[in-house]
Amino acid sequence: MKFGFCGGTYTSESPIVDDEEAINWYCENAESPNARAPISLFDRPGLKIFAQLPEHSVPGLFYINGRTFAASSNLYELNTDGTFTLLGNLGTAPQTPTQIAANQNQLLILNNGALFVFTLTTNTFVAVNMAQFNAPVSQIGFADGYFFATLKNSNTFQMSQLEDGTTWSGLDIATVSLFPDNFSSFICDHREAWFFSSKKTAAYYNAGAGFPPFIPIQGAFLEQGAAAAFSTVQLDNSIFWLDRDERGSLIARRANGYVGTRISTHAVEQAWQQYKTISDAVGYSLQMNGHLWWVILFPSAPNGGATWVYDVTTQLWHRWAFWNATSGQFSAHRSMSHVFAFNSHLVGDWATGNIYQMSTDYSDDFGNPIRRLRRAPSQNDENKFIYYSQIEFEMETGLGPQPPLLDGNGQPRPPQVMLRWSDNGGKTWSNQYLLNCGKAGEYNVRVIRRMLGRARKRVWELSATDPVPMRIVDAYLKGEASTE
Repeated sequence: MKFGFCGGTYTSESPIVDDEEAINWYCENAESPNARAPISLFDRPGLKIFAQLPEHSVPGLFYINGRTFAASSNLYELNTDGTFTLLGNLGTAPQTPTQIAANQNQLLILNNGALFVFTLTTNTFVAVNMAQFNAPVSQIGFADGYFFATLKNSNTFQMSQLEDGTTWSGLDIATVSLFPDNFSSFICDHREAWFFSSKKTAAYYNAGAGFPPFIPIQGAFLEQGAAAAFSTVQLDNSIFWLDRDERGSLIARRANGYVGTRISTHAVEQAWQQYKTISDAVGYSLQMNGHLWWVILFPSAPNGGATWVYDVTTQLWHRWAFWNATSGQFSAHRSMSHVFAFNSHLVGDWATGNIYQMSTDYSDDFGNPIRRLRRAPSQNDENKFIYYSQIEFEMETGLGPQPPLLDGNGQPRPPQVMLRWSDNGGKTWSNQYLLNCGKAGEYNVRVIRRMLGRARKRVWELSATDPVPMRIVDAYLKGEASTE
């Protein structure tokens, strides 16, 4: 009997988060009509150190015309071998994510409310005269040759002189009068500027006349705002954000034209509601192996933060997490920024100055084990006892490394997964059982556990930490319901 072990993570049909969960595994839909299962589980990408900056975090990464830049309290240019060049000082350590925007000749960098410009053709770095602004800057963007800057604690934005991030005229200032609230997020997309408050959203376009040249788009007004300034991203030819309005907050939305379509589920939203602070959430987007991912870091979530990932390709949610083997706890995945450069995915760390290469070729996080965990949908049959005789996980076996892994006595051992279960909805758990996955070349090993007792409602949990690929096709149960 198949029981949907791989599919259905965090769907609206499974509102109890503890009853169905995927951490560090993601779903992939089968594209062959003859596939053994419609959905399989694949390992999320691991991390390898690419560069180590003298910083406490790396919140800004940017690529343009063959050059790659990183920004924190300083601006750096990265080289293909992981070395870097210091280009300029951006002030104190960033209190909010450092942002970078660009025209053909300039980088505009925002750190702690102040702006800086790096000229690409001359490699010169200057601080922008902030006396041109009435307040510190909260976010920046670029569209149609103009840099945008939203001003803190206001619903006012300012535009630069055409193709010049150093000059900001007092004539090119406008207040979004379509809503009274201060900006809560901002993004440029499809040559449009989207301004979010905590209740409403309006989009502007370049009308080609007036000061400033961008004016409201008729009909481009949403009755939802944004809950977190830096979680708003571009992905899949659209905009994704965490919403908020006067009725509540924390629905993930995707722009469908000028309508915000709900893409989160009740299970995901229930989990987010437990976080005391949401406004500091940070998002980035990437495409890897055909999957389009919106990655959201919640740094204020309990136990060291949490990272949630929406897969546009499958329309399913899962979590990425960093495993602390010493404390035995998950914390947020160590990435907070992303750039695709040198034909690699590079991500910046929120806890150190490390920049990592991120790839499914890596089965650990810069030397730390990746703990993968899957809790499947609960099994029941009209609340009758089910007597379980066997569970088998169909997965790719025989992938043990050479030289082999060693057990506690220094003897060679195969890679293993860990199985346990709960018969009371995840409140208590059975002992943990190790299932062998085959040494190198043992491709026909079956991953099976027998004599599993009985239960009225059972949740199965599979986890793994060995540094080898753990690709799971499906799982099969043998059981018989009683007549009770």
